[in-house]
Amino acid sequence: MSFAHYKVTTATTVTVSAVDTAFGDVLGSPKSMTICNLDASGDACIIDLYVASQFGTDITDTGTNANETDNYITTSSVTLTVDGTAATADTFVDEKVWKSDGTLFGTCTARNSNTELVFGGGLLQILEDNDSLYTGTRHYILHSVTIPSGTTLVLEKPELDYDSTIYSLKFLLNSVSATQLIDIKLTY
Repeated sequence: MSFAHYKVTTATTVTVSAVDTAFGDVLGSPKSMTICNLDASGDACIIDLYVASQFGTDITDTGTNANETDNYITTSSVTLTVDGTAATADTFVDEKVWKSDGTLFGTCTARNSNTELVFGGGLLQILEDNDSLYTGTRHYILHSVTIPSGTTLVLEKPELDYDSTIYSLKFLLNSVSATQLIDIKLTY
């Protein structure tokens, strides 16, 4: 039996890995997961838990589009100007970005503003002006769920059953105070 622990204190999406970093083994979907609100001030927290597709066959249009024509295939960092729907960190940072046909452009590594994304590892395909940007479809397990202070939520196999070779498990703490602390434990 393997375990993984995460402590979450910020409103940044955390990828809950199904890979044993010591050995590189894929552990699969967890058998159980506990999410404990350890907030010292007594504040409840609001969370999201979802799986996101890591392949171009299950993608969703973000409404954000490339807004420049000078991008080519490169392994150097690329800062891309975008328009359309605001490019939020929640939507793009640490997410693979695809074209509508499922062709991978690259992985967004940072967001400078609502109109600027960074692909730190470069681009795998040419991005043309007005190309729509797609990310992996999110399939929510929990969405905007409130966990009272001092409470632990336990999820078991039926709720957590997903193909970890296609989807990655993501956790987002939507409400953050100075004392907010979420403890996550996964059993594989």
